Amino acid sequence: MRLALGFAVAFASMALLVAGVQTMLADRFGHLATRMSMEGQTEDIFDGFVLDAERRVVDVNLPPGERVGFDDFFANLKFRVLDGTGQVVASSEPDRRSLLPDRGFGEQPGFFGVVTFDGRDFFVGAWQREIQGRPYVLQLARSDRFELLAREAVTPAITDTVVLLGALSALIFALAGALAVRSVLRPIRAAEAAARSVGGRNLAARLPEDGMPAEIRPLVHAFNGVLQRLEQSFQEQERFIANAAHELKTPLALARARVEAGLDDERDRARLLQDLDTMGRQVQQLLQLAQVADPQAMRLGLVRPLDVARAVLDHLAFKAQRADITLHLQEPEVDVQVEADAGALFVLLKNLVENALDFSPPGSDVRVRLDDAGVAVEDHGPGVPPEYRAQVFERFWRAPGQTRTGSGLGLALVREIVVAHGWSVECGAAPGGGASFRVRWRS
Repeated sequence: MRLALGFAVAFASMALLVAGVQTMLADRFGHLATRMSMEGQTEDIFDGFVLDAERRVVDVNLPPGERVGFDDFFANLKFRVLDGTGQVVASSEPDRRSLLPDRGFGEQPGFFGVVTFDGRDFFVGAWQREIQGRPYVLQLARSDRFELLAREAVTPAITDTVVLLGALSALIFALAGALAVRSVLRPIRAAEAAARSVGGRNLAARLPEDGMPAEIRPLVHAFNGVLQRLEQSFQEQERFIANAAHELKTPLALARARVEAGLDDERDRARLLQDLDTMGRQVQQLLQLAQVADPQAMRLGLVRPLDVARAVLDHLAFKAQRADITLHLQEPEVDVQVEADAGALFVLLKNLVENALDFSPPGSDVRVRLDDAGVAVEDHGPGVPPEYRAQVFERFWRAPGQTRTGSGLGLALVREIVVAHGWSVECGAAPGGGASFRVRWRS
């Protein structure tokens, strides 16, 4: 309501301002308005010139409407017509004296000013026109009293009209403004109620966008985007907690059982250490999954994949040597730079190469091929059957009949990093047999 009242006050103020400006202009430019009015009046007088047999002006025949003014207001409205000799040949009244007695015929055309005539002030203007080749001057006089009477008659009417229209307009504007504001606020109140319903147990709720004013719709859309990202982050946290509990539950139970039963020999001790190593690796991978699940947490910058690949192979050189597997790096022909998180790219390549080492037989090799389109990691292991190639990137997925140890999180982490960067990854067959994992910088 305050907005509508403000609109009404603004409108009323504008109406008063217009009335004030109109009054000021009438006072300041009254002479100009009078001259323009008188110039228009001269056309009717010139058109009413009456000529004699010698084509000389001898009188003025005005239309009835124009003559009424000169007949009824002769004391305030006069005209004279002078020929080239300065003689008055036509007059609005019996008096045939020139209205500009102090000026010669040649000095009169174009004159406009206040002249005292018979003790009264008149606005007097003089205009020249040639009739049948002879020059004539028309003198037209209008009393300032005439102008004052006109203003006194017109100004109250104008003032009353402005006040009435201003009052009615303010009332109509206030009502229309109140209805418009209420109409605009109705969907905003609905959005407010929807926003209050959003909570930890109801993150799927969204603010209604239909019916929103065009100016507010982008804000509501952006807020819904925030809610969607919050919901995704919350779901990632829930999956992280569930996955961690699921994966750590069994190894912890086995480790507890061994400790309670006692470690009788080195084999039990080694098995316990192996379980602890497995749990440590799972915890690390789960934490990495939680970090890359939110693309907003990425620290992007220009990275050389070649430098990252060299660091990964150096990091896994000992494991490859112990497994009797050779690591090869095929460098790109051009200097490749991509916008990426360097730490996430290291984890991605490390998981792909480590996965290839786990499935490669002794005496074979693992190749890392880099080019400007992406990176590929190839091994000589058993490969991935075509029907399972889309499932290898799922969390905790293991191929049927697989006996190798592993958390099933390495390739899932690769996919999360790829998605966070807007890249793509695919699984296929290596040229020499085995599996090939190809990451493309442009999806």
